[in-house]
Amino acid sequence: MTMRISFVSALGALLLAGCASGGGAPEPMAAPLPDPEGSFEVVGRGPVTESQTSDIWVFEGVDGRDYAYVGTWGGCSGCFGDRMYVWDVTDPMAPALTDSVVVDARVVNDVKVNEEGTIAIITREGASNRRNGIVLLDLSEPRKPTVLSEYWETLTGGVHNVFIDDDLVYAVHDGTMDLHIIDISDPEDPVQIGRWGVPAHPTKMLHDVYVEDGLAYLSYWDDGLIILDVGNGIRDGTPEEPVYVGQHRYRYEVQGQEYGNTHVAFPYTNEAGNRYVFVGDEIFPPGFDQEDPSSSPAGYIHVVDVADIENPVEVAKYELPRAGTHNVWVEDDVLYVAYYNAGLRAVDVSGQLEGDLGRQGREIAALATTDEDAYIADRPFAWGPQFHDGYVYVSDHTSGLWIARLVRP
Repeated sequence: MTMRISFVSALGALLLAGCASGGGAPEPMAAPLPDPEGSFEVVGRGPVTESQTSDIWVFEGVDGRDYAYVGTWGGCSGCFGDRMYVWDVTDPMAPALTDSVVVDARVVNDVKVNEEGTIAIITREGASNRRNGIVLLDLSEPRKPTVLSEYWETLTGGVHNVFIDDDLVYAVHDGTMDLHIIDISDPEDPVQIGRWGVPAHPTKMLHDVYVEDGLAYLSYWDDGLIILDVGNGIRDGTPEEPVYVGQHRYRYEVQGQEYGNTHVAFPYTNEAGNRYVFVGDEIFPPGFDQEDPSSSPAGYIHVVDVADIENPVEVAKYELPRAGTHNVWVEDDVLYVAYYNAGLRAVDVSGQLEGDLGRQGREIAALATTDEDAYIADRPFAWGPQFHDGYVYVSDHTSGLWIARLVRP
């Protein structure tokens, strides 16, 4: 299946619907951005119509074939969130559902695979026995993964997101709102070796983590972006004893209320050598209703310069009117943003970044991740993008898996 999706025809009307006075629509409406000159060419679809979809991970399996693992989210009436779907995407134009892994959970929010493609981690929230934590999968046969072990002893409150770095899993624990570090060098017997968190306060909430070059980038909601040394050496930190390095905190107003809501952070050094962290926030204003086209989330991408890692500075932003960000990926100087009701976006992040990237015409392409073959038809809610082997894969909360090719102008 190959089709060209036009931003103006497929997505414009949905965003303009947010101009109405429905619940959760931010105000006032900003002027629209310049139309992107490129496009996304959709080459494949993996519809999920019986429940809502969560995160995605795409990788080459040990059998030489490509796979997309996709989680489910059971926070809606009649939904289930107890499984991870296995899609064979070796032919991106014909994704094939080969299996699913079912666990005791109401939400499988996150899915990650190690670099070797031998072990996957899925997170659990809402388990009936309250033993949430993480589940390790054996990928000896990646088209039909099997449960290898589980770890819940220090993570019973649920795990929202994880990151795998070598033999370590960095887990975001819903109970403590701390970062828990689990050693999986023996994957049948995981053990916690470290933990770090900000002091307790009424709005303490850790949402996500990304680890690169011995630095952990924590999305700590109202405490903003926090950077830890977990082996880099800049502050003599280790996974057993992480050490604080730097922080960037912000607040801004939506509908008369102030928010921080730091939700995701993705470090990236572009080809010009500029070192940034792309930080997104997630805001659901009062009255937000996902099924109401006049109701919109909020939030945007903050571009944080970390040339001085101990003193991060916000230098640019990417913001769309009447829409809210979710997860991001950066590859080859292109920022891919799952922008919830605004679908999938591609933005040029080459060179030095300053000011409002959208209004500078840096947006390359937009894709409305919606059709009739969905849990909620004609309502895009892009969740997570990933670039793999020339294609962009994105999970949409209301419609499942999308596979597209970026077509530059």
